[in-house]
Amino acid sequence: MPTSTLQVPDHVPRECVWDHDLSAFLQQGDDPYLAAAHLHELPGAIWVPTAAHGQPAWVLTRHALIEEAFADWTAFSSKRGANAAVMDSSWLLLPVEADRPEHQQYRQILHPLFTPAAIKRRVSAVQDLCDSLIDGFVERGRCEFVSEFAGILPNAIVISLLGLPSESLPQFLAWEEEMVHGATPEACFAAGAAVIEYLKAHIADQREKGVEATDVMQAILAGRAGERPLTEAEILGIVYLLFVAGLDTVTSTLGWIMRHLANDAAMQERLRDNPADIPAAIEEFTRAFGVSAPSRTVANDMVFHGIPMKAGEAVLLPTFLAGRDPTAWPNPHLIDIDRRPRHITFGMGPHVCLGVHLAKREMKIMLEAFLGRMRNIRQPAGGRYEYHTTNTIGVDRLDLEWDPA
Repeated sequence: MPTSTLQVPDHVPRECVWDHDLSAFLQQGDDPYLAAAHLHELPGAIWVPTAAHGQPAWVLTRHALIEEAFADWTAFSSKRGANAAVMDSSWLLLPVEADRPEHQQYRQILHPLFTPAAIKRRVSAVQDLCDSLIDGFVERGRCEFVSEFAGILPNAIVISLLGLPSESLPQFLAWEEEMVHGATPEACFAAGAAVIEYLKAHIADQREKGVEATDVMQAILAGRAGERPLTEAEILGIVYLLFVAGLDTVTSTLGWIMRHLANDAAMQERLRDNPADIPAAIEEFTRAFGVSAPSRTVANDMVFHGIPMKAGEAVLLPTFLAGRDPTAWPNPHLIDIDRRPRHITFGMGPHVCLGVHLAKREMKIMLEAFLGRMRNIRQPAGGRYEYHTTNTIGVDRLDLEWDPA
């Protein structure tokens, strides 16, 4: 598989080298999940020369190995590796890029604000925004789902939590697009730098507001790491992570859910007639439509299931491979809401996604609203459907139409 010019480290077994552009490979056909499924035929860990922002990384291809790497932070560190060139090395995304015990200290600052009870108090805001967005196009009988709904709902909720101005949402979306889907690492870095400068000014403004700042910002500004207050770099790392985390992932997941429903009239009717099945459907959707590939760094030289890995090497844990692994899920490409999967799309262990309850609530509210207000949701003949495979797997364009409820 390697080309004649490819430089492969001596410790990498030649049968593990996969000399392809991962993003381009996933673009084959009209379903990136079916394209990705070919990787299940390869070894459990493959060495890909351009997997991590154009730099080499190990990519784990099996659910069991991905689950093990999520759980074993001593072998697979969450600290940023040397080839994460698109981020300023002077600060970390917190609490994601921290290991124990620091990770627990940072996470505890935010955890009370994202428990099921805390999210329940925010439901009305999510519901109101969802209804308002649908009001804008429901009578029209058609919409472009991403730009008119999925790209707005999770982003608007997150910026409200941080106290960012809603009128700046278009600028935030433009920065997010460039950060996540920029054509080059340099373009991603430039967009990230613009966000950093904006957030630094916002943090200063929220500090001046004191008790008038949002509860999330108050918690961050008053946060402590052990016995000391957070540094400015730590505060920036937490705010920046909240700004970007879950935005593209939730938007992307909503896109895949709606694309599936638009081609599955029977499931639409089942969920309309049995709304109690919606939570189970969300679990199956998130199993089947993992969109991210979280990164880890090999902490020490080791042999992982027979494969030598060196300290400092990047490792990607693709949730879109874990959720479609045929050794973990019978007939993995079938969306079966009676499956009741124990999936790892939101991670597992100490680093399980902090925003999981908010994300699931947004999905539930979306499904109830669309299915309750529309009938026969479908992709129109000749309608647009486009997706991306850079950094995450997500729907960029999805034209829909429907009949009146």
